[in-house]
This record gives sequence, C-alpha cells and structure tokens, in this order.
Amino acid sequence: MLKGRSTNLGSLCSHPLSKQTKPLTFKGAGVNMIFWLLERRCMIFKRIEQAGKRLLVQVLGLFLRHERLSRTDVDLARISKILVIRQDDRIGNLILTTPLLSALRRHFPQAQVWYLASKTFHKLFSNSSLVDRILVAKKRQYIFHPLSLVLFIRRIRRQKFDLTIDASDENNFSLNNSFLVYLSGARYRVGYQKPKSHLFLNLEVPVTQANKHASEMHLDLLRYLVGDFQSDNIKIEIDPDRRAEANEYLKANGVENTDSLVGMHVGGRGSKRWPTKNFQEMADWITESFGAKVIFFWGPEERGVIQRIGVKDKNHIVADLFDLPTLSALIARCNFFISPDTGAMHLSVAVGTPTLALFLDSDPVKFGPQGSMHRIVRASDGNISVEAVKSVFQEMVESKVITGT
Repeated sequence: MLKGRSTNLGSLCSHPLSKQTKPLTFKGAGVNMIFWLLERRCMIFKRIEQAGKRLLVQVLGLFLRHERLSRTDVDLARISKILVIRQDDRIGNLILTTPLLSALRRHFPQAQVWYLASKTFHKLFSNSSLVDRILVAKKRQYIFHPLSLVLFIRRIRRQKFDLTIDASDENNFSLNNSFLVYLSGARYRVGYQKPKSHLFLNLEVPVTQANKHASEMHLDLLRYLVGDFQSDNIKIEIDPDRRAEANEYLKANGVENTDSLVGMHVGGRGSKRWPTKNFQEMADWITESFGAKVIFFWGPEERGVIQRIGVKDKNHIVADLFDLPTLSALIARCNFFISPDTGAMHLSVAVGTPTLALFLDSDPVKFGPQGSMHRIVRASDGNISVEAVKSVFQEMVESKVITGT
C-alpha cells in the first residue's frame, strides 16, 4: 500500500522552475508594526480603488447603450464562437469554471471556445482540450500603458464573438469582467443580475438563494440558455511532457514510481491556514504509520511559512516553485493530497488525486471538493485538530485499499 524515503528542496505555484531565493527576515519588536503599516496601506489603496470603480460605473452609465434580451431572443444555432471571461488572480476560481467549459463543448460541439484569463494563471488551460484559444489580460500593464488596453480590446472585437459569458461570482460585481464582456461586442452577453450589471449585459440571470457549489453557479448561466443538464466534474488535463518532468524531479529527490506519495499544501489566506506544526505532525505520522513519502507544496505567499518546516526525515521533501502545468503533474502523481481551502486543493481535485480538504474559515458547500474519493474536515470553534485529520486520512487509506482504486 504505502511505502517510504527521500531528500529535500523547496516550493509551489505559478512560476517556472526557479532558484530558491532567501526571503527577507526582520528582527526586533518593529516587525509587527511593519506588517501593520503594510496592511493599512493595502487597505487604503483598496478603498481608493473601490471608490474609483464606483465613480467609473456611474460615468459609464451615462454613455453605454442599454439593451435587454430574453432567453427566447437567443438563437442557439447561430452561436459559433464563445468567450468565457474570468480574469481572476485566484487559481481555484478558474478551475471551478472547467465544468462550464465541458458543458459548452457538449452543447456547442462546432463552436470555438475562447477563455480570457489573467496573466497570472492563464497557463492553466495551456493543454486543455476544452479551450481553443486563450486571451491574456495584463491588468497592471494597462494602468501604465492605456494604449495596450485599446489594442487588446480591438483584438477581442475582431473575433466577432456570438456569446460572451461573465463567469465572475454571482454575489460579487466585477467591473473588470463586466467591462470586457460589454466591449467584446458579442451578440449575446450573459451573466448574473447584480447592481449595475444591466449596463454591461443584455442577458441577466437571476441569482438564486439556494446553497450550491461554485461550479454549479457557473453552469446555471448556461442552463439559463439551453435548459437543465447533468454537470461534469472539475478537470485539468496533464501534459505528458510535464508528467515526465515531474517524475524526473521526484526521482532526483528519492521518490521512485513504486513509492507512495502524500502531498501537503501549507498555504491558505489568513484564517484559512492550518498551523505549520500540524502539517509536520501529520507528515511524521503518515511516514511512520504507512511508510509513505511526503512532499510539502507552497506558494510565493508562504515563503515565510515554509521556512518553519523542519525537514529532518529523508522521506520528506519541500518542493520547488513550478509553473502550473508541472505543478499539476506533481500533484497528480500523489496518492493523496491534504490542504486547506486553497487553489492547490482545487487543483488536486481537478487532476483526480484523492483530496482531504481542511475548511477552517470558508464555505465547504460552495467550495468543497465533490466526489466520493474526497473528504472534507470542517473546523469546530475555528480549529481542526490533528487527531481529526488523522482519523479521516486513515479512513481514506483503508477505503482506497478496500475498493482497489
């Protein structure tokens, strides 16, 4: 079943295999003050940005041509080119749109499907059979070089899309998404009904109050047009070359093809994060109990966290930073994956690795992994004990042995 042994190294997420750089370290009592000041500055800039966007929406309302259609006005037979827009800097949100992409392929098999994503994570779809072309939004560049935004919009409009889908969250208005949906010039512009959304959409889908998974939220936009249908699971395809690259990397770190490997992602935003010492305790227990090797993944934001991982066991590895295609292949190689509610957790589910998701401060109904091979542990009083995670992991291992999967 599970075995064990290995070396070390260092990191995860959205940049090419790169040399690990030492982070800045701060000493003295002024550390908390420094971080407090940085946080305050970010909050101030965020408020200024939000105020600016509200003002811009009001101004745009004076000039944009309002057009309202109903679903009976949609000629599905004329839809031959589709654009999905989700320019998000959170990888999990993009992964959760993959069932929508699968459904678009089924219902419009002859249509081209394009995806407009941010520069940060557009490589997620670089090997996907669900997407024909990718448009990359470079938001920061547009701030300093407005002409590049004009050229980008011209490129979009030249495609003459028939249908553009605003795949932003149903509860949050995204001016960036909405504006690009409008400027796409598509015959049909569909998204959720939100304050001011009528300025940019001509097909507004009412928001339902029922609790549902985020992937279903995206699928309901298409159901509004074509009727009800069964959904697919989230899925990311692995490039064979990246799979070989991942295997070569693991072999160089002492992981053979026959070794059992458990991945752990030590990240998480704010209160979503599980304590580092808990991951270390889990890793020690997994190696001791099952003979498995453990690989720790992390992202740029967890550079300080990963430094606290004391890799003393030769069966434990701290991964390097990889681009998304190689990272996907590495996680796909794992027999199990343990993570808080992070993009890496969604990636694990999407590549078919049995995933144990730790939900400390987010909604598992909306964002939790779906499917019988995955498990969710919810926080009690804001905490998840190591013993609770051990118990669920033990059950997952035994279940996998019994079912022979």
